[in-house]
Amino acid sequence: MEIDRFNHMVSRLERESELAPGVYRAKVAALALLGFGILALVLGAVGFGLVLIAGIAVAIVLSGGAALLLLLKLGKLLFLLAIPLWYLVRAAVRALFIRLPPPQGREMTRAEAPALFDALDRMRQSMKGPRFHHVLIVDEVNAAVVQRPAFGLIGWPRNYLLLGLPLLECMPPAEALAVVAHEYGHLAGSHGHFSAFIYRLRHTWATVQAYCNHIQGWLGRLVSPLVRWYAPYFNAYTFVLARADEYQADAASAELVGAANAANALKRVNVVAPQHKRFMDQTFEQIDHQAHPPQDLMVRWAAQATHAPADMDAQRWMDEALDREGHFSDSHPTLRARLTALSRSADALHEPPPPVQGESAAQAWLGPLVEKLRTELQTRWAEHVAEPWADRHAEAHKQRQRLAELRTLGAPDADQQLEAIRLTMRLEPGTDVLAALAGFNATHPDHPLGLFLEGTARLDKGEREGLPLLDRAMLLDPEATKPACERAHAFLRERKVKDQAEAYAERWRARDTLETDRSRQLQTIDAKPALAPHGLDASTIAAVKSRLAGKTLTDVAAVYLARRVIPADPSVVQLVMGVHLSWWGRRRAKQRTVVQRLAAIEWPVPLVFVTLDGHYAPMKKRFSALSDARLV
Repeated sequence: MEIDRFNHMVSRLERESELAPGVYRAKVAALALLGFGILALVLGAVGFGLVLIAGIAVAIVLSGGAALLLLLKLGKLLFLLAIPLWYLVRAAVRALFIRLPPPQGREMTRAEAPALFDALDRMRQSMKGPRFHHVLIVDEVNAAVVQRPAFGLIGWPRNYLLLGLPLLECMPPAEALAVVAHEYGHLAGSHGHFSAFIYRLRHTWATVQAYCNHIQGWLGRLVSPLVRWYAPYFNAYTFVLARADEYQADAASAELVGAANAANALKRVNVVAPQHKRFMDQTFEQIDHQAHPPQDLMVRWAAQATHAPADMDAQRWMDEALDREGHFSDSHPTLRARLTALSRSADALHEPPPPVQGESAAQAWLGPLVEKLRTELQTRWAEHVAEPWADRHAEAHKQRQRLAELRTLGAPDADQQLEAIRLTMRLEPGTDVLAALAGFNATHPDHPLGLFLEGTARLDKGEREGLPLLDRAMLLDPEATKPACERAHAFLRERKVKDQAEAYAERWRARDTLETDRSRQLQTIDAKPALAPHGLDASTIAAVKSRLAGKTLTDVAAVYLARRVIPADPSVVQLVMGVHLSWWGRRRAKQRTVVQRLAAIEWPVPLVFVTLDGHYAPMKKRFSALSDARLV
């Protein structure tokens, strides 16, 4: 289902859910039952196929010697039919009983943090929900509740509460409890168990759909249309249910701690997240100058966490968050919609959360243990990033040496000039390279990378003149389309120019579709796309032919070379070597052996190989129709 169609359907279903929520939930339940029926039908048909094949084989064996000879002739066919049927059954059954891995984090006990567990107990008594089996402290700016059934879709669920220490450091206890209560509302509310069950079904159908998309032949034509029809509808209907549940969880949170605390908690999460991201970005900027990661990460964050960011930063982050849409599969409504549902006035929506007064939630709930947790988490983080940190530090050292070398050149060429500018941007972020980029593009007006770099540099300075530079870079190099559109879209959205921003977003989506289709077509060789002359020069063809000699041509009758036309992007060059096996080679089923032998050779150009029989037999006529395709 296309994104636009999905969004339109979700909008229609949201109105339907608002008018009759009970009826809508009944529809979702019926749709889930239909899904079980479809799975049963698919598994039944496939299982029947397996039983039928096995029955035929057994009947042939039991019917005597003459039938046994027939079995030998049909054995390969039966085997080839059974393999895809078996894999489909196994994948579908596994999908029904998928077990998500348990969440990872530092397990907390009541003896270690009595204040935290007392707060959770009061919340549980008020909201009348199930208990948490595990409470974990993690190093994320987040809080989450995970329910993990014992047996896939069914079983005795274990409830996990994940509390991000960086988030607790920034919030007063009442707001932190509001965040936890929102997550807990998904378990404690009337929708809790049903929604968790639907979530598992969404995961199962995503797995089954992904597998069915790779099935080819008659089995794919039998199974895939049914799955492709059902899965998007199930996703859309359950998406609306999940979004409605988010409002209910917010309401449960507000009932527990008050609407003001619930609203401030929503705001603070959206301000703390970019604040923490900037903190981590600044930390990783030290890679260029420090050989080892800092050992005091959590301590430094705690020192600045309760201090509100600059008014300008907080206001900017709030404005960006109010109408920000997540991924189309993200069921969370916009921040503006959630605050409005909590009955916040329009004037109050844009106000950042007030400064934290008194103890943070981390101090109030964890007490003296918080120091130990900071040490544990920052030590674990330092160990986790130590190797990539060292690699990047070594790479930065090499880049500094290369930059010094480039700066000593008397007359650098275009590539060397641009390399020096890029290294300066990478290693000396405070240096203004805009004049150097403008001078480079004045001398090389058709260099797409130079135009892209100048365009982004101008946007970073707030100059709209960067947009036409990005447009020209995309025109000269279509591969720059997605990163250029991302930068232009962010620039325009920040300035509330929604129409122009959406135009770049649409351009990004079109390019993303092209690249996705292109990648799929490049990875999947079939006999349908047209072939064109290879276009290689005489010396390259001579080098290719020199490798086609001796044992390489054993069991081979003819070898062809052509360019495969990729429908999604005809400009892409993919060279295909078609190999026609001899009669004796085909009789002995040497296709795999021949292809492996060819693939082991070091060719002067990238090649893909196909044997021109079976599914690829129609390609032989297309190769033969090209005058320069036949090599041997």
